[in-house]
Amino acid sequence: MNKPGYANQDFWIRMLFMLIYWGLLNIALTVFGFLVIITTLVRFGSKTELTSLNYWLSSTGVFIKQTISFLSFSKEEKPFPFQSWPEKDSRED
Repeated sequence: MNKPGYANQDFWIRMLFMLIYWGLLNIALTVFGFLVIITTLVRFGSKTELTSLNYWLSSTGVFIKQTISFLSFSKEEKPFPFQSWPEKDSRED
């Protein structure tokens, strides 16, 4: 007879990481929102494109996507800092 999920130590470790990543997700969404506002203002005020700002905006979006995949049990791999910071998603270009 198998033990229920809550009796497994891995379950509780995952729940702890999920709580941590939920907090990180909220911080990342806030940073993402500020980056969107800054990017919009810069593009509104000038015709130049800030590549470094676009890089941080897209890589933060990839981090958010990875975190949501972890929180929704779609993937078992933990995002940053257990992996390197995500690069810009090349499929979007």
